[in-house]
Formats: sequence, structure tokens, C-alpha cells
Amino acid sequence: MSQASTKLDIDKVRVGHFVRLPIGWRDHPFMFNSFRIKEPQQIALLKRLKLTFVYIDPDRSRVAADEPAAPDAADEDTLNQVQQSLAEAKQARIERLKSYQRSLNHATKKYRDNLARARSLASKVRARPAEGVQAATEVVQGIIAELVNSDGLELHLMSEGEHSDAIHHHGLNVTVLSLMLAKRLGLTEMEMEVVGLGALFHDFGKLRLPAGLSTRMPNDAKEWAVFKNHPNMADALIDGDNGLPWQAVAIIRQHHEFLDGSGYPEGLKADRIDPLAQLVTVVNEYDNLVHHKDPRKRRTPNTALGWLYKHRQDQLNTHYLQQFIKMMGIYPPGSIVQLDSGQYGIVMSLDEQNLLSPNVMLYDPAIPMNSAAVISVSEEGLKVAKCLPPEALSKAAFEYLSPRDRINYYIKGQN
Repeated sequence: MSQASTKLDIDKVRVGHFVRLPIGWRDHPFMFNSFRIKEPQQIALLKRLKLTFVYIDPDRSRVAADEPAAPDAADEDTLNQVQQSLAEAKQARIERLKSYQRSLNHATKKYRDNLARARSLASKVRARPAEGVQAATEVVQGIIAELVNSDGLELHLMSEGEHSDAIHHHGLNVTVLSLMLAKRLGLTEMEMEVVGLGALFHDFGKLRLPAGLSTRMPNDAKEWAVFKNHPNMADALIDGDNGLPWQAVAIIRQHHEFLDGSGYPEGLKADRIDPLAQLVTVVNEYDNLVHHKDPRKRRTPNTALGWLYKHRQDQLNTHYLQQFIKMMGIYPPGSIVQLDSGQYGIVMSLDEQNLLSPNVMLYDPAIPMNSAAVISVSEEGLKVAKCLPPEALSKAAFEYLSPRDRINYYIKGQN
């Protein structure tokens, strides 16, 4: 990314210069502290702010060789109208940001509540399996209600989560995304409940693995053999009469089986794998890829989708995979993006009805991190130019945007 900036006298600023203002965000009417000058009135407004200089980014500037200087005098009525229009647009964005923050806070509360309930399931299932299944059913039914009773959904990036608590975060992630996919596929609420239960419990067998093996890669063939049997190790769930639907049991036992027979623990093929297990497997593979235990194989959300499509067509249900990719969009939450304005940001949420216009938190050193601007890309007249790996960011931008090591999702309905 471009790091160069040059101090430039205000009288030398031209249309096409990419400027950074040396004042606070609230001290001017412009939407951003950094932007490309598009018309002479913007230069006149900068002069009206009594600025004597601005910083310019030469790499992002597009100044024509014969571009004239902006006139010193500008029609005051026109300037007043332009300034008022900019100020109103800026205030509207502030109000949208407040609304977005309320939405995010609501989703975060629901996520934390359900994560706490998911953590408590392990002890309940061990002591009283039927009560554990009932408690899980209540969690799943709550998520389903949010899904089916909303006119639209936003998928939010959550800030909580460490790899040390990966099983519960992963279980809730797979549950939320599997239920979203089930809804998209037109499954009934009863089928969605089965999907949710299987997804929430799918990795509970890992809790019986030897210490450490659930959070690292196996070191040898013996450890691999033990690890690959974890779908059969959730004894309290897959054995006995505990109220768990048989298809949910199938999801637990088959979530690592692949259509070509290369999966485990049984090496099942094609139609021997339950259809609902095939659904959860697609989501599970995505989340495992984003949070791979080997950091060298870990992928960003957008590249994970492309990798699955390219390399797993023979192993995963193609229809489910295609629908999942369409559901997650080109820029899943957690993706680092560069906008066509040159600005960098992290995708914070996605509206299922407008996948090409994610909500992006922008890197702007002029705005404190706790007040960072979150914009709807299309509403600001912008586009995502490309996705980037987190390591492409400067140190300052990386610290500001805080790309998540653990990417967790939750939903917020729109009524």
C-alpha cells in the first residue's frame, strides 16, 4: 500500500489530487479525512476552512498535466449549498453508524449468550444427556426464530474468540452458517432444527481426545488414527435414548465423510452419507479452512471459498457448496479489502439482500479506533476494488483494523 505523503500548499491543490486533511474528522464537512478532489468547489471549501496546506498521496493522485488552479473566488451561494449538502450527508452517515452499532451490539449480546450456553452443554450432556439435548434444542430454536421471522439478515463479524476455546466457537459458527444455508435451500423448520442440533454437537467427540490433540495437528499415524475417530467418540449423544434425532446423530458421525470416499471415520461414499450431514460438512470445511490448525494452510474467508470450489468439488455436495458461496458473497465478513477510493478496511457485516455492498470498517488514522467509521460501500458511491491478505496492510493499518485470528459470525434480523 502507498505510504508516501507530501505536504502541499493549499493554493497548489488541483482537481485529481488525493488529499489527507490535517484536521479532525468532525472539523470539516467532508465524508472522509482522505479523498480525491473531484471538483473545484471542494478546493474552495478547503480554503474556507482556513487551511494553508494539506497532505497529498502522489501514488493515488490523478492530476491532468494542464489542470488549472481553482479560482480564488467562488460563488458563495453555490459554496453554501455544497457545504450544506456535504454536512447533511455526513450527519446521515453518523446516524447510520449509530444504527449499525446498535445492530452490532444486539448481535454481540445474542452471540455471547449462545456461546455461554454452548459451553455449558458439555457438562450437561455428560451428566444428563436428555437435558443437554433439550438445552441445545432451545439454543437452535432461538437462532431459527431469528432466521425465519426476519425480512432480511445481516451476518456480523464478532470480535470475541481465541483458538484456546476453538471447539465452542467453531460449533456455534458452524451452527449459524449451517442454519443460514438450510434456510437458503428451503428446508423446513423441523429439518433446520435437526441441522442445527447436529452442527452444534458435531465436534463434541473432540472433548474426549487426549489433552491437546483437539487443538493441534496430530504428530504421527497413531495420533491420526485416534483423531479420525472423534466423530464416534461423542458416546452420550450417539448412543442411547436422549431425544437427539437420528439425522442429527448422522451429522455428528458423518461430518468428515466425503462423497468420493476419502473422508473418515468410515470412508462412506455418495448417497451413503446423509444429505443433512453433507450440508454441515460444507460449512465445517469452510470454517476449518479459515481456522486451520497449521497457520501455513489457514486462508482468508474469501480465498477459502475459492479454494473449496476449486479443490473440493468431488468431495462436497456441489449444489450445497455453490449455494454456500453465493450466500457468503464475494467479501465475507472478516475479509480485508481495498476500496476504489484507495482506502483499506475490514468487512464487518453483510446484508443478504445486497452482497456486493458490505459494511466496511475503514482505516483512517484521523479517527480514533473506538470511533472508526463503518460504511455501507454502495451507499457511499464506492466499490470494493480487491481483497487483500492481512499481511499486505501496513503495521499501523493492521493494528487499527485488527484482523481477527478467530473469525466468528452471528446474525441480526431486519424487520
